[in-house]
Amino acid sequence: MKNLEWCELANKFYAFKSIADQLGFYVPELQGMEHSLELCRPFAFDAAVETKVRNLSETQLPKIDFSKLAVAHPPVYDENDELAQA
Repeated sequence: MKNLEWCELANKFYAFKSIADQLGFYVPELQGMEHSLELCRPFAFDAAVETKVRNLSETQLPKIDFSKLAVAHPPVYDENDELAQA
């Protein structure tokens, strides 16, 4: 699974999970699905990003400072969404 595909899946899962949690809908199953989602993550875990992704399903959008994410030389990815070798 490519990085962007996983991110799209995670966004949709957490949007669904927030509603399902409010209703008590399939709680144990959702916990297992969340664990499975984390296991197939194609990139390293980042707690700050995790919090921001979870907040997307809430009514208030997170305030992300993109200037902190900017680097002098952004990474280059190949057609498989993998880091290209320098």
